[in-house]
Amino acid sequence: MVSKKNILVIGGAGYIGSHVTCEICDNNYNVTDLDDLSSEFRDNVDHRAKFIEGSFADMSLLDKVLDGTDAVVHLAALKAAGESMIRPDIYSEKNIIQSILLINKCVEKKVKKFIFSSTAAVYGYPVYLPINESHPLNPINYYGFTKMVIEKHLGWQNKISNIKIACLRYF
Repeated sequence: MVSKKNILVIGGAGYIGSHVTCEICDNNYNVTDLDDLSSEFRDNVDHRAKFIEGSFADMSLLDKVLDGTDAVVHLAALKAAGESMIRPDIYSEKNIIQSILLINKCVEKKVKKFIFSSTAAVYGYPVYLPINESHPLNPINYYGFTKMVIEKHLGWQNKISNIKIACLRYF
């Protein structure tokens, strides 16, 4: 008998996170949603998922939650491009520093796969259309920059530790 894979969705109470969780549950995986509910609602979480209210910045919580986790879907971030230009300090802390610590903890806990919610803001102004994955990365706001930094960090982690990665760039 093959056991179900365990997937941790960080930001599972958000709009995208709730849909991702639903889809993963529909495909018969064990899902845990981790969300601090700072900008989302508990009611968004699929009833089939285990819910943990907490922050992905809490390393002791991650130590427990990541045990036996096969994959992480990281959807939690500050996401207002305009605000990021006014408050780069909080965007650096949440989107870069806390995400790198999360990724490092996943590598330490031997998580096999990491899916990162990025953004098309990493491209900046289009050099050509349609934009494809070969398009140069040149963000025009700090939010896009934070996402680009994490994509690059994940690329290196993939080379160094063999964690499999995917970065989703939403338009």
